[in-house]
Amino acid sequence: MEGLIRDREREIILKNMVQKLKKQEFEQRCAREKGAETVWRRGEIMGAHLWCYHFVPRTMELAKRYIENCYFLRQTPYSGAVFIAQTLNQAQGRYARKWYALSGGLWFSFILYPEVESPYIHLYPLVLGIACCEALREIGINVYIKWVNDLVFNRHKVGGILGETYLSSQKEAYLIFGIGINVNNTLPSTLDIPAISLKEIIGKELNIDLLFSLILIKLIWYIGLVHEAEVKKETHKIIDVWLKYTNILGQKMYYAEDLK
Repeated sequence: MEGLIRDREREIILKNMVQKLKKQEFEQRCAREKGAETVWRRGEIMGAHLWCYHFVPRTMELAKRYIENCYFLRQTPYSGAVFIAQTLNQAQGRYARKWYALSGGLWFSFILYPEVESPYIHLYPLVLGIACCEALREIGINVYIKWVNDLVFNRHKVGGILGETYLSSQKEAYLIFGIGINVNNTLPSTLDIPAISLKEIIGKELNIDLLFSLILIKLIWYIGLVHEAEVKKETHKIIDVWLKYTNILGQKMYYAEDLK
């Protein structure tokens, strides 16, 4: 987009890596799960269009600009389009809390044109957490989902997931999700909450692009499962998996608009 420098080399690397992993994951799913091909095809929009940048303020804002640019050019925005950046300088968490998104972390957003109705649309945030957990556990990091949107390791925050509904200038509603994970980046010592990077957990640097590719592959499957849930009028499969990865069962929960 205008004024931003694309990382085309990274785009090529990611597209090749994703393509290789997609083939492996698809074959494994089909070998062990009935109806896997249908589920996979429904979620395959994820990452079919992907843009990488060196430096942007926020990838979620980038996604909004993309939607509006498409309408300006009389084009249809791609559902499942992904935007990745090496560094963000205006990253935010819930309630506009500052998020330190320096080089070395995994920072990306994607858009979805919701093709399912309520209550199934509310499964999207759950499957994002599931996909991140499964990808991280696959590389040996035993993270959990802390309600509502945190990825945690031993009570330390590893990453977060943010979602919002964006009403375009053409009055079309899109879902925009942002995912941020501390991978190899150095964290400030002044954070209000305990946080940790994956590098600190395992004692060595990780391949950020491989981690992204693993998460994207999981998202293809679970976004497809959301569509299957609506078709079959059931949600238990996704809920059961989410419960397996959360650490809140049996704990007291406090709810407020912005609980301190």
